[in-house]
Amino acid sequence: MLDQTLRHFRRYQEIVSVLIRNGFGFILFEQMGLGNNRAGIDLDLVQLGQRIRQALGELGPTFMKIGQFASTRPDIVPKQVLRELEQLQDRAPMIRSELVRRTIEQELGAPITKLFREFNPSPLATASIGQVHYAVLHTGEPVAVKVQRPNISLDIQTDLEILKNAVTLIEKRFPRVRNYASRRMLEEFSGWLEKELDYKAEGENAEKMAKGLQGDTQVIVPRIFWEFSTRRVLTMTYIDGVKLNDRQKILDLHYDKKMIATSISKALLQQILRDGFFHGDPHPGNIFILSEGKIAFVDFGVVGNLSPIMKRRFASLISALTRRNTKTLVKAILQLDVVPQDVDLDRLDQDVDRLRKKHLDAPIGEIFFPDLVNDLRDMAFHHRIEVPRDFILLGKSLLTLEGIVHELDPTMSLPELAKPFQYRLIKDQFYVFRWIENLWKKKSLGRKLF
Repeated sequence: MLDQTLRHFRRYQEIVSVLIRNGFGFILFEQMGLGNNRAGIDLDLVQLGQRIRQALGELGPTFMKIGQFASTRPDIVPKQVLRELEQLQDRAPMIRSELVRRTIEQELGAPITKLFREFNPSPLATASIGQVHYAVLHTGEPVAVKVQRPNISLDIQTDLEILKNAVTLIEKRFPRVRNYASRRMLEEFSGWLEKELDYKAEGENAEKMAKGLQGDTQVIVPRIFWEFSTRRVLTMTYIDGVKLNDRQKILDLHYDKKMIATSISKALLQQILRDGFFHGDPHPGNIFILSEGKIAFVDFGVVGNLSPIMKRRFASLISALTRRNTKTLVKAILQLDVVPQDVDLDRLDQDVDRLRKKHLDAPIGEIFFPDLVNDLRDMAFHHRIEVPRDFILLGKSLLTLEGIVHELDPTMSLPELAKPFQYRLIKDQFYVFRWIENLWKKKSLGRKLF
């Protein structure tokens, strides 16, 4: 108990120092009832977003992850702040080589020389939770070894305990904050972060992704070496390729950008619209280009998972979008079970109709997807529509994909590429209804016979 109190006290000091340094001292003064310091309250949302991004970056892994998590909640966070949070870079100082060695040896139970024929102490990449090293197994296979930071779990646990206390205090002082479901969001964030800390879960995600893509010869997912992996160490196939964000090298190697754009699009659309299990963070740093235009996905700490019910609801939404009918669209949105009971239905109907006229009356190939997603974000925020996290990840993944495709081949249309998958999804939904209908008929017939 004393140890926890000391940990909290030291961390509180750090947090207060960073908040004051980034212009959030007025919050602390208000909380302590020390006057009418309103200087910071008149900040415009862009400035506020910039200060929040700076403060979260300084406060370390937990708070950087909070920013990344909050950037997936456009239904709650204003878009000006959202844009700043999306710029948070998941970077951190390099872990000392002796600490990396100690972690690997403790986790895998053997000296590093017995585990690997070769191990490069200089990291390939460094992030807030861990870093990646190149190594070679004794069988000769080159691998990438992801190693977690020492004490990162305890540091994050301390921050989460402090955040829980802070939410309780804020809700007591400002009862209206409860309308934003802060406590439930913190629980959701804690579960999200816990999964990122478990490298075994990431390895299982990679294997599930590989299984779904095994028929696609143009897409590679790293193989996991489970005998060299634990909750804190993950060993996988080394991907020898060019990161998609290395534009100059892609140009120098004369890769077929149209082929790359098509391969990435089809792979991600298949994950979303067919499998219902997709990469939740497919930014260019997590995609490698290999020889012959093949692509490889890496980093499966964040994934989206659409249950059969969510897929059917998503199919209804797509069906409504293709019909371009306002009432059908509103009905599909209400069926998602995400709209608050006190929503102004007339205003919602008007906003949906405005979106339909602005975006959906044009031919499908001319729809500008980023504008559509941003307008949907604004509408969700305005009507307090609590969009499921996996739906938001889906939107973010599609938005990222749109940017990638536009960069590689501006003539390519993502909605056109998605058409075959959309039709299949709607067709699958139709067959589900037909199956239920036939089953009901058989039951009714059976009752009559007996």
